[in-house]
Amino acid sequence: MRTGKIIEIKCKCGFLLFRYFKAGKGRLIKLMISRLSEDNVGLKGLPTFSRPACPACQKELGIIMMIHGEAALKLNQGSIVGIRI
Repeated sequence: MRTGKIIEIKCKCGFLLFRYFKAGKGRLIKLMISRLSEDNVGLKGLPTFSRPACPACQKELGIIMMIHGEAALKLNQGSIVGIRI
């Protein structure tokens, strides 16, 4: 990855969930777990199809899936603060 930026992803309750390297433009739909620079939820090591939750308010964040052969968190758009680059 050459271009992109590090963004902060927060829950609707205000808890900082991740710092993530976002490449490209547009909305954040999925988070590739290998691109996380800071993980306050503990996604690394979770099995596929698990549903992680916010540590502060217990709102479900999404589902972990294999996308293009790599583990990724497919986000519930209603659980995070909207991010668009």
